[in-house]
Amino acid sequence: MKDQITIIGGGIGGLSAGIALQRLGFQVKIYEKRLDHSTEGAGIVLGANALKSLNYLGVGEKIQQAGYGLNECHILSENGKNLTLLHYKDSTIQNYTMILRSQLSRILTETLQPGTIVYGKKLVDLSQHREGIDLFFEDGNHTQTEYLIGADGIFSTVRRKFLPYKQLRFAGYTCWRGVVENCPDHIPRRFTETWGTKGRVGIVPLKDQKIFWYALKNCQQDDPELKKWTIKDIIYNFMDYHDPIPQLLERTKEHHIIHHDIYDLDPIFQYVFGRVVLLGDAAHATTPNMGQGAGQAIEDALYLSLCLKDSNHIESAFMEYEKQRLHRTRKVVQDSWVLGKVAQLDIPLLCSIRNSMIKLAPNSFHQNRLKNLFEIDTEL
Repeated sequence: MKDQITIIGGGIGGLSAGIALQRLGFQVKIYEKRLDHSTEGAGIVLGANALKSLNYLGVGEKIQQAGYGLNECHILSENGKNLTLLHYKDSTIQNYTMILRSQLSRILTETLQPGTIVYGKKLVDLSQHREGIDLFFEDGNHTQTEYLIGADGIFSTVRRKFLPYKQLRFAGYTCWRGVVENCPDHIPRRFTETWGTKGRVGIVPLKDQKIFWYALKNCQQDDPELKKWTIKDIIYNFMDYHDPIPQLLERTKEHHIIHHDIYDLDPIFQYVFGRVVLLGDAAHATTPNMGQGAGQAIEDALYLSLCLKDSNHIESAFMEYEKQRLHRTRKVVQDSWVLGKVAQLDIPLLCSIRNSMIKLAPNSFHQNRLKNLFEIDTEL
């Protein structure tokens, strides 16, 4: 049995890392602050790069069976006219796999060895020394580990320990997410994102006649009025958008809606701190404009395992992982930030100019952008 590696955070990145490390023979323990395996969230879109990484981890087939796969994402105007099509024609697997976050989490959890995850353990502090790392939890307990992976999300306690000055940045818009069950057959089963003057709406088909939707609207940070919005307010805001947006919103149950402002992490330049390494949103939280939040976390798990596989020294492998991931993840964060600003334009004249420019963009532009996202190199 190899060295002991502890993971803080049982989200998608932490679970993926746990699977990858156990495949290499490491002793893995995951500490998660949630009280059980239940996962908040609606649907999630996994790009081809995420599926390739999951295939390497041995769970890709299960996730594809549970998810709904498509090759195309249609970008539309608020009246339903096509602006562009996002389809990477050279991908060897489907471009997009859509799945409920709870299903994805369950599959990853069940792949881990029994007893790997300890729930109800919120990290509040840590202390690194020559022999290892001391971990202190909110319940008053503490433990030790040889190495630590901070996969505890955008509000990472692990990151704050080493980079206390690093602040999150508000993207300038808020987001509602919901899932509609028992959708009628006349609603098209296609992946679309609509850009308009009152905000942006994505429609994501899922298995079993379900559809996941998300809606984004420009606002001030922590806007008290938008916090009060109900489904009726969301419907009223998007009532003039093309079908089937109003119909889907009307079919959504109030208790199925999740609302929060959008933040990301201004790119940092260090993921490794001795025996500690950051992964996923703890290292590079991104806005949800390119569907790469979970994808980059899963990629992290893949590349960390590849680095550890090819090295006899864990801390050297951590440094190689940092080298491999810094440039790509920083670029994804910055590109997603810029795309969000473009997609969230709400001045009619600017929206019209933007839409015209998107239509005129050559297909090669989108192909190159998707290639950079979906193609990954597993040869280090």
